[in-house]
Formats: sequence, C-alpha cells, structure tokens
Amino acid sequence: MSITIEPAHGEATALLLDHPAIEEMARDLLDATPQQLACLAHPDGSPTTFLMLTARDRFAERTTNEHGQHMGTIARAVLARLDALRTTPTS
Repeated sequence: MSITIEPAHGEATALLLDHPAIEEMARDLLDATPQQLACLAHPDGSPTTFLMLTARDRFAERTTNEHGQHMGTIARAVLARLDALRTTPTS
C-alpha cells in the first residue's frame, strides 16, 4: 500500500519544522536506537500511529493545546527534524 500526501499536508509539515516543540521532540530522539525508531516510523519513513498520537499530545502540552492542521503533520515534522539533526555536521 502506498500513501499519497496532499500538498497542503506537506506544506503544513514544513511550517512546523522550526517550531521549538518539534525541535525539542526531535532532540529527545537523537539517542534512540534503530530498534526504538522502528516503533516510531515505518520502513518507508512515515510515522506510526503511536508516534502520531504521542507527538500530537506532546505538542499540545507544549503549545497550550495547539494541534497540527492535518493528521500526522506533527509526527512527520519531528521525523524530518530528526533527520536534519542527524545529517547536520557538528562543529
């Protein structure tokens, strides 16, 4: 099964990438093992339902009940930010 992401969904995810709560969640995952990450993302890189629900709830806690515009945008932003943090060289 393949998943098609609407352009608006991708745009909503991109808008969240630099949000402090997204940064915090991604940094929390920097030391996660591959086995731990396998519980959070499918092999194609899409977030699991567990991550979508957990990230949404944590984001709401950090932002006084703000939610992502589309289902999964927060989790996708966390995974994208995590990838960026892992591929950015440290000085």
